Amino acid sequence: MAVNFPNRILAFILFIACAILLPTTRVAAENPSDFSLKAVTGPEKGKEFKLSEARGHFVALHFLLKTECPFCIKHTRSYLENADKVAGVQHVFIKPDTEEEITAWAGKVDPKSLPVIYRDPDAGLADQFAITGGYSFHKQSVHYPALVILDPTGKEVFRYIGKSNTDRYSFENFEKKMNELTTPKDGSQNVDKEGIAIGGYDPVSYLKAGTATKGEEKLTSSFCGAKYQFATEENRAMFAENPGKYVPAYGGWCATGVAHGVKKQIDPTLFKVTDGRTYLFYKGEEGNGKDFWLKDEAGERRKADAEWEKMSSK
Repeated sequence: MAVNFPNRILAFILFIACAILLPTTRVAAENPSDFSLKAVTGPEKGKEFKLSEARGHFVALHFLLKTECPFCIKHTRSYLENADKVAGVQHVFIKPDTEEEITAWAGKVDPKSLPVIYRDPDAGLADQFAITGGYSFHKQSVHYPALVILDPTGKEVFRYIGKSNTDRYSFENFEKKMNELTTPKDGSQNVDKEGIAIGGYDPVSYLKAGTATKGEEKLTSSFCGAKYQFATEENRAMFAENPGKYVPAYGGWCATGVAHGVKKQIDPTLFKVTDGRTYLFYKGEEGNGKDFWLKDEAGERRKADAEWEKMSSK
């Protein structure tokens, strides 16, 4: 499933700020610095995925087995159904079969709507990524099933190569791994003890509807070590496609507090959207952070940006 991110610069900055890059299992320089794959099914049919155009967000490469493979169907279906639970990741499903074979196979993944599957002729890309070959399957020698995760710069940060057709990296494990890779070392995200951000309020509603709307516990998406909740499936999908657009400024802390070098808790219903950016504020015994902010918003923003850079770099 190819996902485009209009606000690539902001997304790139956020990912770099959040990412904890785990040791790779092999030298990243061995991987191709760029490559392209053609989509042969789905709404993106005929279009190309280019790694160089995916900079600024994580890419998950799913190397699927050649020939008929029920476990590949189960794997692909699971990731497609759950993809929005982890924001800012572009999933690229890859098969080396012919276009006709891939089209027939994709129809078994989702008979109602063909998913986007990319073709890797003669498994050339699998070879470039040094995916282990020599697995005997359906009287053919094929590559083993594999998942490779690339960070926002295109560097490999994780890989899992199955030892058989049934050995796959589950979406549950993928979600945990992405949290490991993106949770800030400095604990700069404002979350509760369960990792929920903004008190469970929907980050998309601030920009989309101009309101503070409580999200639902069953509709969540993780980004940079924080779990966000959403009022609707549509809002979650919008966030998953472009999280950098919707996450609140300064890790979700009170903008006025940050401007003065302090991390203060926020009232999720007290917010201000300026230039497409959401600012949240404290409200309590010490006053109303939004009222203070609005006395000199431009000046407070400059101070907060500078202070947050220092806070998040410690």
